[in-house]
Amino acid sequence: MTDNDATNASLIKASSLLRESSERLADGAETGTVPHLLTEAARCYDAVAGKLSADDAETAATLAVGRSAIAALALQQCALDELDCDWSWTDGTDGPYLGDMAEYDEDGLSEELTSRAVETARAALDADPGDPLVPLHLGHALCWSGDRDGAVAAYAEALRRDPGDHVARDSLAELGEHGELGEEVPEEDDFDGTESPDRYAFALVHEEARISNSEWSSTACVFGSVGAARRDADETLKSCDNGGFDPEDLPTMLKLTLEIHRPGQPITRFPAKPLNASFLIDWSGLPEGEPLDPPLPPGRPVRIDGETCFHGSPR
Repeated sequence: MTDNDATNASLIKASSLLRESSERLADGAETGTVPHLLTEAARCYDAVAGKLSADDAETAATLAVGRSAIAALALQQCALDELDCDWSWTDGTDGPYLGDMAEYDEDGLSEELTSRAVETARAALDADPGDPLVPLHLGHALCWSGDRDGAVAAYAEALRRDPGDHVARDSLAELGEHGELGEEVPEEDDFDGTESPDRYAFALVHEEARISNSEWSSTACVFGSVGAARRDADETLKSCDNGGFDPEDLPTMLKLTLEIHRPGQPITRFPAKPLNASFLIDWSGLPEGEPLDPPLPPGRPVRIDGETCFHGSPR
């Protein structure tokens, strides 16, 4: 394995650990293990940083964004587990109310985590001034601490970078008027969901799995190539096969969709339908051989359509 391969593997592993942490916090399942997962992700980043060349700005930016994600998730875990705060707006999105720290944290348990979340988010803004995820991290931390003006500016910046981010839009609306910013925040109609607003090209796999007669869980992972996305989907279906699912029942239990994103171009979607005879996927016309350019940096999380999508695990 070359140094580049090892670096990419470490970055992707860190992102998969962040994804698992995020999913556990969202589901409320085994959230006590989240600090361990975040520590492991930080070790991956530290290993990469120790070998980073001075001119590798792209990897440095990925490290900065990843460390911001670690700090944001650590603060959220503290609010949920140690302070018993639900960390959500009333409409079900994932930001805190303004000044929740004062209400829930009389002993200051989250003060250091809040400072860390703000510090790493601002460092990531410097490292990558275009990333749409980082200002959301900053907005949540500042909102938690009670800094309304700072949170408003951060959420507005998140919307300027991604007008389709409904979490930033709802968070901004919760804080009230934002005319004091001196410039217009993009309207919701500025993004119709048909074109990718991201700066990189990537493949995204949506997975919906039935968890009850009326409920489905939903996850999404990004990949640097269509082939990697397809391999991941095939592994998902193989795990269903090994779990004893009847092929005829699979379409009622699992839904997979592939999206191909290219900056400023229409999003291409491929319905993924299990074949009756096997657990293979019929993705007729799947452009596996086409390069995705400019390529998504390995391990880089993507903020798309109001959802944070982490890099899929290497198969």
